[in-house]
Amino acid sequence: MGGGGLEAPPEEHTAREAVNGDDNVADGSGDSLAGDKEELKTGHDWMEMKMEDTKEDDTESSRGEGDKTGEGFQKIVNDDTSSNKVFGGRRNPAVTVEEEERPPPLPAKNPPDEQAPVPQSPGSRSTVSTVTTTNGTHGQTSQRAELHSTGAINHVQRSSPLSSMVFVVTALENIAASKEARKKKTLNDSVQAALSAIKQEDASPNPEIIFEPLRQATETSSIPLTTTALDCIGKLISYSYFSMPAVNQDPSSPPKQPQAPLIERAIDTICDCFQDEATPAEVQLQIVKSLLAAVLNDKIIVHGAGLLKAVRQIYNIFLLSKSSANQQVAQGTLTQMVGTVFERVKMRLTLKEARLNMSKVASEKGTANGSQVDLNGSSSVLELPESDTATEADGSSEATFTVASDQPVRKEPGEKLTLQSFENAKNFDDTRIGDNAPTMVTRAKAASKVSVHASAQYQASPMNGYEEHTEHDFSDEDEEDEIFVKDAFLVFRSMCRLSIKILPQDQQQDLKSQNMRSKLISLAIIRTLLNNNMEVFNSPLVIIRSSTNNEPTSFGQAINQYLRLALSRNGASPVKQVFETCTEIFWLMLREMRVMLKREIEVFLKEIYLSILERKNASNFQKLYVMKILRRLANDPKALVEMYLNYDCDRTALDNMFQRTIEQLSRISSSPVIISPQQQQLYQEQHAKDLDADLDWHDHGKMPPPLTTSSLSGPSSHDLDMPIEFILKQQSLECLVRTLLSLINWSQENLAAAAAKLDDQHPRLSTDDFRESLDPEQLVGSPRPSAVDTPIAPSTPLLEDDPGQLERAKQRKTALINGIRQFNFKPKRGIKTLINEGFIKSDSPEDIATFILQNDRLDKAMIGEYLGEGEPHNVATMHAFVDSMDFVKRRFVDALRQFLQSFRLPGEAQKIDRFMLKFAERYITGNPNAFANADTAYVLAYSVIMLNTDQHSSKMKGRRMTKEDFIKNNRGINDNADLPNEYLAGIYDEIAHNEIVLNTERENAAALGIAAQANAGGIASRAGQAFLTATRDLQREAYVLASEEMSSKAEQRIRNMIRSQRKQATNQTIPKYIPATSFKHVGPMFDVTWMSFLSGFSGQMQDTQNLETIKMCMEGLKLAIRIACLFDLETPRVAFVTALAKFTNLSNLREMMPKNVEALKVLLEVAQTEGNMLKTSWRDILTCVSQLDRFQLISGGVDEGVVPDVSKARIIQPARVPSNTTRRSGQPARRPRPPVNTASSAYQVDVAQESRSTGMIRGVDRIFTSTAELSGDAIVHFVRALSEVSWQEIQSSGQSDSPRTYSLQKLVEISYYNMTRVRFEWTNIWQVLGEHFNEVGCHSNTTVVFFALDSLRQLSMRFMEIEELPGFKFQKDFLKPFEHVMANSSAVTVKDMVLRCLIQMIQARGDNIRSGWKTMFGVFSVAAKEPYEAIVNLAFDHVTQVYNNRFGVVISQGAFADLVVCLTEFSKNLKFQKKSLQAIETLKSTVPRMLKTPECPLSHRVDNSISGRPQDMAVIPRQVSRQTQEEQFWFPVLFAFHDVLMTGDDLEVRSQALNYLFDTLITYGGDFPPEFWDILWRQLLYPIFMVLKSKSEMSKVLNHEDLSVWLSTTMIQALRNMITLLTHYFESLEYMLDRFLDLLALCICQENDTIARIGSNCLQTLILQNVAKFQPEHWNQIVGAFVELFDRTTAYQLFTAATSSSNSSYISEDDGHRRTSIGERASLNGLPLTETPTEENVSISPEDNSNGVSVNGNDHGEVDGSGSPNGNISSHQASAPSDLEDYRPQSGQQQQPVVVTATRRRFFNKIITRCVLQLLMIETVNELFSNNEVYAQIPSPELLRLMALLKKSYSFAKKFNNDKDLRMRLWREGFMKQPPNLLKQESGSAATYVSILVRMYHDEGEERRRNRAETEAALIPLCTDIIRSYVLLDEETQQRNIIAWRPVVVDVMEGYTNFPRVDFDKHIEKFYPLAVDLLNRDLGSDVRLALQGLLRRIGEVRMEMISPQTPVQTPTSPRSVSSSYFGRRPSRGR
Repeated sequence: MGGGGLEAPPEEHTAREAVNGDDNVADGSGDSLAGDKEELKTGHDWMEMKMEDTKEDDTESSRGEGDKTGEGFQKIVNDDTSSNKVFGGRRNPAVTVEEEERPPPLPAKNPPDEQAPVPQSPGSRSTVSTVTTTNGTHGQTSQRAELHSTGAINHVQRSSPLSSMVFVVTALENIAASKEARKKKTLNDSVQAALSAIKQEDASPNPEIIFEPLRQATETSSIPLTTTALDCIGKLISYSYFSMPAVNQDPSSPPKQPQAPLIERAIDTICDCFQDEATPAEVQLQIVKSLLAAVLNDKIIVHGAGLLKAVRQIYNIFLLSKSSANQQVAQGTLTQMVGTVFERVKMRLTLKEARLNMSKVASEKGTANGSQVDLNGSSSVLELPESDTATEADGSSEATFTVASDQPVRKEPGEKLTLQSFENAKNFDDTRIGDNAPTMVTRAKAASKVSVHASAQYQASPMNGYEEHTEHDFSDEDEEDEIFVKDAFLVFRSMCRLSIKILPQDQQQDLKSQNMRSKLISLAIIRTLLNNNMEVFNSPLVIIRSSTNNEPTSFGQAINQYLRLALSRNGASPVKQVFETCTEIFWLMLREMRVMLKREIEVFLKEIYLSILERKNASNFQKLYVMKILRRLANDPKALVEMYLNYDCDRTALDNMFQRTIEQLSRISSSPVIISPQQQQLYQEQHAKDLDADLDWHDHGKMPPPLTTSSLSGPSSHDLDMPIEFILKQQSLECLVRTLLSLINWSQENLAAAAAKLDDQHPRLSTDDFRESLDPEQLVGSPRPSAVDTPIAPSTPLLEDDPGQLERAKQRKTALINGIRQFNFKPKRGIKTLINEGFIKSDSPEDIATFILQNDRLDKAMIGEYLGEGEPHNVATMHAFVDSMDFVKRRFVDALRQFLQSFRLPGEAQKIDRFMLKFAERYITGNPNAFANADTAYVLAYSVIMLNTDQHSSKMKGRRMTKEDFIKNNRGINDNADLPNEYLAGIYDEIAHNEIVLNTERENAAALGIAAQANAGGIASRAGQAFLTATRDLQREAYVLASEEMSSKAEQRIRNMIRSQRKQATNQTIPKYIPATSFKHVGPMFDVTWMSFLSGFSGQMQDTQNLETIKMCMEGLKLAIRIACLFDLETPRVAFVTALAKFTNLSNLREMMPKNVEALKVLLEVAQTEGNMLKTSWRDILTCVSQLDRFQLISGGVDEGVVPDVSKARIIQPARVPSNTTRRSGQPARRPRPPVNTASSAYQVDVAQESRSTGMIRGVDRIFTSTAELSGDAIVHFVRALSEVSWQEIQSSGQSDSPRTYSLQKLVEISYYNMTRVRFEWTNIWQVLGEHFNEVGCHSNTTVVFFALDSLRQLSMRFMEIEELPGFKFQKDFLKPFEHVMANSSAVTVKDMVLRCLIQMIQARGDNIRSGWKTMFGVFSVAAKEPYEAIVNLAFDHVTQVYNNRFGVVISQGAFADLVVCLTEFSKNLKFQKKSLQAIETLKSTVPRMLKTPECPLSHRVDNSISGRPQDMAVIPRQVSRQTQEEQFWFPVLFAFHDVLMTGDDLEVRSQALNYLFDTLITYGGDFPPEFWDILWRQLLYPIFMVLKSKSEMSKVLNHEDLSVWLSTTMIQALRNMITLLTHYFESLEYMLDRFLDLLALCICQENDTIARIGSNCLQTLILQNVAKFQPEHWNQIVGAFVELFDRTTAYQLFTAATSSSNSSYISEDDGHRRTSIGERASLNGLPLTETPTEENVSISPEDNSNGVSVNGNDHGEVDGSGSPNGNISSHQASAPSDLEDYRPQSGQQQQPVVVTATRRRFFNKIITRCVLQLLMIETVNELFSNNEVYAQIPSPELLRLMALLKKSYSFAKKFNNDKDLRMRLWREGFMKQPPNLLKQESGSAATYVSILVRMYHDEGEERRRNRAETEAALIPLCTDIIRSYVLLDEETQQRNIIAWRPVVVDVMEGYTNFPRVDFDKHIEKFYPLAVDLLNRDLGSDVRLALQGLLRRIGEVRMEMISPQTPVQTPTSPRSVSSSYFGRRPSRGR
């Protein structure tokens, strides 16, 4: 027999032996049979039974079940000869027929109307019950089975007697009449016995007797006899007659050897009639009919071997029959048989689900505590162990049920998904589920009866009884279910095995060959079974038990291993029919079984289907069919989302499947194809038909196609009428659009479902509800996740597809891919990135090596480069890499191949050497006995590499290495011994015939159609060579090669996957399948693929003119924009909207085509539908709208040159255009140029007409009118975009008289449309609009400005109509553009228009203005600064009107301060003094008017003080303010005066302001609280004098000359006014005394002599005017001020100036660490002393010697200490040069002038200034305390504290004067023109000190007397020191010093002379010697008189001499030498 046909099935005998080997029939069978015979005597003759016709279909498959094909069954069945009756480790309740001891069905004993037959149909079949067996035992199982058997028999009895057995008698009579019966006695005898048995009326005939003649008749060679017998056997099987076992007629006869079951023998008899293809067609047909009857019988159902034999025989007839009709009938019958097997499983599944649901309801009703009811084995199906649950839910069933040897193995992270050990590595152990399992039958019982019976029991039985019953009943049901499932498993497994046979190429091309037809029919049946019975494959309730561990496995997981192998073997087949069928199978797996087959689908997609699209040499039919599947996939949103979740977000996945699919479609869609318009039209017509045909793919899959030899034809060579590339291009575009549509639908449906779920607060209670919650609205094509995980769903399903978590997983995967990409470009950088990202645990060589070895995405060449580097870390990594490989028990060449598959060997010899050394070491470690040592392995490995290069490199020229050469080269390498020649020759042959080449390179070569073995070079060369033989069909050979490569790779990955899953059997890390529930995944999906979508659409849009294609592209763009908007993806949104806008081509009007108009329509539609989410993309849309308006104008007749192009921003020249053409946009009308309108010739007429169509105009209008419906954020984006476009229009218009203002007008329009928006939104809108009006209002084109201002005025008037509540400021913001334009515009006409707009608003809406007053006054303030008199006058007049007429309203709206500011600006106008004076007067008048205005709260104080009751408030609501009333009303007015006096240009105005300021303060300040006085001090009063601290502040406002005038006039007057103010309110302001003192100190320390003296005078005035008010604390503050002043004016730098540079010396005014008062917040470092002196303000020049600087070099000598004239000595020593070499250039005082830098000069000047100011302070103290009132008021401690300052000053000056070396150095360095000294400071401070202390000493007041001791102690030492120093002065050289000190000496002697007697006497010893010394001097008359008086007094006291009375100066009078000393003030200059 050829092909797949079978001879007598050899396994038949094995099956019989298996049956016969079991226990014999029970002894008691005879009794049972006799009992059954009694039933026959019920009055009905067996002959009268009415036989019903069976529903057979002999010539066609009426059931419409499935279809698939197969090879020969013989080999498949022979593989499973070891099975037996034990199934799943327990006794099977189904029985063989010889064990059955009951007769066939007989007429019923019941009345005819009691039991009606249940009609049978495929959709509602009766349930079945197993025929029982005792098997010699009487256990529980037998009893249960007997119960079922009885029920079955009762049920199948007919309600009416069968009328005849004519067909049996007729058949037997025909046989008896034949010549064969006459020839063959046994046949004739058996026929007669059967006829006589039938004729016996008292007994039913034995089935054996009836069967025997029929069996013998089939063995004859007569066709009629055989046909007759087969027909009769078939009918008897249909009536279940042969289900009765054989029995002995005589009970006493000995038992015979048990025979095979009668039903099995009957099927065998039918099957034996077919011998081979020579069997007559009639017999073949009758065999088919009879076997179909046997299998389709629903009363007694055949299982096991009988079923498979029937299926096998039909299969053989299909393959071997030469009759096409019989082939067709056999195919239909085979399909119907297999379909029936699965239909029965579906029926059992339905019943099982019903049982579970009823049990659940019962448990809910009967279990108060909520305990779970055990469902007898069904619960074990649902409640699997945790690990099983997780595994099954993942769909990776392989790991769940394995043999014991495959128990837990740790997961190897690097395990690749391949297929090597597929047949051996089964996930489901079915070794004992054989095809030759014993034939079993089960009887049917009424489904309705059972269900009613069960439900009654559920309701009636108590709970414990219910549990007992269900455990007893349902376990049998589950066992019966498993019998049916096992049949389905065996049938499906057989079909899969038949399909995987590998055929040679010649048979692949011959579709009519038996092997090819076998493959086709098996695949077709697989497809049909999957298509029609998917619930069987997916349901977790359809279970089958493993042969080893008896664990239940779902049916889908059990058949998984066979299904995926069948697909991997045939998925890439070059045979069209095979490929299409496999692709359909794959589609069913992808659509319905992806939960279970997650990894398999991934492999098939990557290695086969997507690879086909990538390969250029793939067949067209393959690409088209793959595209068809992708079109279906694109329609299934759930599948798309789950593809992304489970592959793109899974780091362990092979690839990003969703992303890769979209990229492939995009690549195809954007590839260029040349096509004619006619072909495009043809495609459009055909495409509609194909699309309709593919919609019912499910119906097409219900029946397999005809596979008879006549219907099959060879490969079609018919070419399509158009390029295949174009079809693919269009279909890929359609797929892209459908994908986007599906994503949109998924988002919207899930949004709706989520919203609905919020309303549903009830927990889910059933598995169905749970599935619905995971599968909203039961989307088409969504497989249900395995319910094994959740038999009863929790109330809240856990969200497995958490978008946030998955997005993080996706980001991690993206990071991994980026790291790998970097490695493939720069390995070191990639490794660093991968370590930083955490993908490689550490930088240890082991971790790096592990990652490299396990990751197959790394480029092999780059791995070789990285590991081959010579750096220590790389070498260590390479060693760890090689150590990770296992070469144990591997052949050397195999190990080398494995080694070289993991990387590409680099070209450098050193790198190769390192690799080979390590390989040799590793190989010898694993195989120590292989060679003598590692050197042998090293040399041999190197030799093999060289051989491989020599044999296969295309670069090798000349003679190649022979086998003898190779053997010779390897002599003596095994430790000086030779390796066997046979071994080396074998290596040579293997390498020569099988190159060592990377698999990846072989795959790439196959993909490119390059022969892998054609000297591709492998390691030696990266590129292969193309086929060179032109005589062959190169394209087909290349394609077949590629197909084999794809299948091989897919199979390899599947095998690796199985191996990996076996190792992970109990590992919980197996990735779980993630069902999609959330709409949020669509955003990330689109985010990673949007560029592919854009590329696919834009390429087609540019290339084609076909409107249908254009519309599809537009639809795609629209959907893409919708997704981008929905998920707020900015970059994609901008890209798609920009692409769509550019495609409108509105920037190139002459080339606009209908397709561009389509794009424009879509753009307008997008603006309508997605407006709320467009954000910045509005800019592109509104630009297009503007361009469309331009196009409408031009096509309507306006000259193109007059209408500027926004996109080009072309500036056009001004043009005058008559206005006789109406313009749509509302712009000034234009008319075309003189030539005739050329629009029609310049633009396509239809395009121009369409642009002006009503629909287009309405579409544009809707964009603007619908802005009122936009969200608050969206309207802001819209307005901003429209503003930008408007600005572009205006810019492009240049200085044209008729600029484009289309968008500007639209801005005004949408403002009206959105007028009703809430103010919060309007505020945001106006921020944008206001900015735009600011820009436009300042444009140089006044036409534009006027239009904008007028529009703004109209809008403002409209907004004024809406009442504004207090506290809001919208009016203020709205009017701001007027202020901006007024301030920034340079055109007087524009300024005038701004003012007139405001004036009109005030006149028309004055009563409604609220916060707008602020902005209006702001505008008038800007106008007040203008140099144009008309503008200033207009503004001032209207401000005056407002002041006169609406003053109360202004106050109530909080704009009083703005009004004051406005008047202030008018007051400061320099150009128009008249207006300034008017304004300052108006400003002054605001104070009394404010106090009289009822709206002002201050008026109520006045009124209350007068009337004692508050006045009524104004009607207009006041603005809320957080300020105090003083801050609201007093401060603005006072600050206005301050502002004018500080910054006013006119001296008269400044003086007025200064006077008004202090007049107001003095007049009204009595009511000011202290807090307000603080504010005034900080912000008004003290800042007047801030110029003294930092002139830079004032110099910003005034130039140098103005500053001097201001200082000498305004500021001095202000200072005096300040003292007046303090004096006036001293009681209120006494706490501010320290601030005033600080201010005066600031003035005194100025370089300007006038300011300093004014400060000093004011200080004296302050003290004199308030001396009576001072308290001790005030005196403390005053003296403290003097302390600070003395400290700040002490020139400490004198002692460092000669040795330090000016860069490092900085005079700080805070050297004395004085405290900073409240009134002086700024640092004092910036005082004017730092300024360079100028002739205006410098008071001290370097030449000034007013502080006693000697001009003649006469120095003051040192006189303190011992009294020796040290000063003289030092001066003489200094004047004589002691070292000529060192000092000669500097000797003498007439040296050349020293060059002093400007910086150092400033430094010196600051020191001199301090010295002068110190002298001024001494003078001030002297003058101040010479005043009797001041002297009388100051407490003595404070006065003594003050005297200490004078003493300190004296000591400082004396120290400096005595340091002659320092003074000379200063002089030499250019400090002054003469050596400096501080003579006047020294003598002046001493004179004042002595004068005041002497007066205190002689004061007889109580307080002074208490402090006399302290006074005396301070006075006496200094007096003696003064006289002693004076005595030592040299009269020749120090004459100037003598003159200076003489008054002081006189004062001292006179003061001492007047001491009281006791005190005088105390100090005579001190003064008398000094007086005697004075006699040696040349004394003047005044000194002589004083000395005379002193000596006379000494004489009186000590000698009691009485001298004549001479007038003595009263000691208490202020006459002292100090007054005469300071009588002449030193001139300090100006």
